[in-house]
Amino acid sequence: MAPYIHTHRFRIAMSEVDVAQIHFTALFRWMDRGLSEWLWNSGHPFTDLLADGPGIPVVDAHAQFRKRILLDDEIELTTWIAAVGTSSFRSRHWFIRHGELVADGELIHVCLDRTTRTAIDAPSWLRELATSDEWRPVDLGH
Repeated sequence: MAPYIHTHRFRIAMSEVDVAQIHFTALFRWMDRGLSEWLWNSGHPFTDLLADGPGIPVVDAHAQFRKRILLDDEIELTTWIAAVGTSSFRSRHWFIRHGELVADGELIHVCLDRTTRTAIDAPSWLRELATSDEWRPVDLGH
């Protein structure tokens, strides 16, 4: 299988902003949405993981705002999987507005056996769909 990248656009809604700009927690919700969309569109929806796949809890999360994001901005979110280790992986997320990177982040997940709650090997399909650790959606000069 080839690496899989998911991109979708959305507009910033009133519920996502405070008086100055987006609320900082919005990036984390959007990264979770990006991962959910990536899983669905790659043929491995969260519902399947919940039924018989590994647990993939987030064990670390990072986000960086590079520019202000405001009400009514249209954002293109690109999500991909990289840095697949023995039992962990990173979901990476870029937020682009008019060709400019305005934020980025990553969620670090660990694969767990749902019964014992111990770490297990990452699924082979995840490895097959992951990008190289150095891959970036586009070269924006950053």
